[in-house]
Amino acid sequence: MRFACPWEEIARFQNLVEFRSFERWMTGQVSSGMAKQVPVADPYAAQTHSELVEVWYMHVMSHEVWRLVWPEPPHDGLFMRVRVVSTG
Repeated sequence: MRFACPWEEIARFQNLVEFRSFERWMTGQVSSGMAKQVPVADPYAAQTHSELVEVWYMHVMSHEVWRLVWPEPPHDGLFMRVRVVSTG
């Protein structure tokens, strides 16, 4: 049985403090076994033609994959679900 992912999209981080707080929360998600880091398959930077730090996480119970992009001016960073295209 697959569960719904409780994570919510963050279209932009208001400031670095908010981003660092979110980063600590996500580290807790990984430490508790609720999430795991997975390889980045389609970097957000390729879509924006810029160099951005990005990490993907999978919510273990729902198998949803999400991207966390670091804030790097002029980009405000984001956390959003990755639309994974099935090849099977």
